[in-house]
Amino acid sequence: MRCIIFLLFILVIASFKVNAISVVSDYLANDTLELIRGTSKIYGIRLQNPTENEVGIKLDYDATFMKVIDYKEVYTLAPKEIGRSILFNVTAPKEPGLYRVGYTVSEVEPSGGGGLPIRLKINRNFNLRAIKDPNKFYINYFLVGYILVLAIAVFALFKKMTRKSATK
Repeated sequence: MRCIIFLLFILVIASFKVNAISVVSDYLANDTLELIRGTSKIYGIRLQNPTENEVGIKLDYDATFMKVIDYKEVYTLAPKEIGRSILFNVTAPKEPGLYRVGYTVSEVEPSGGGGLPIRLKINRNFNLRAIKDPNKFYINYFLVGYILVLAIAVFALFKKMTRKSATK
């Protein structure tokens, strides 16, 4: 009896045709976009609508480090449309470090329609690492100060030792 119920359950589940919006994003190694501090790079996503109906998509994003090129309030995707590109201009902050940025893509309510539809929301976060320019020379003032103090201490110790040996 349990086997029959399980098989009927599988048949019911398999008979549903489920379509949903999807988002494809540029590949990031270790989920991290690494930029030299103060520079920018284009990061892209593509919206896909595999359904038979027109779908409205709303985009929310972290505007601290990202700006959308040609932003729209609602992106309307035609039925079976694949590959609507959205480009972000991602700018690394001046201070080196690791920052978390992200965006959310969500379906909007159609103007005409009834019932209680399920509205999908896709949230995506990635790391933004701002690094120093490897082609520039940077001076570590703390290390320079440490070496200078150490050199003065060694010089004073050497001078004191030479005075004692000269007085004998």
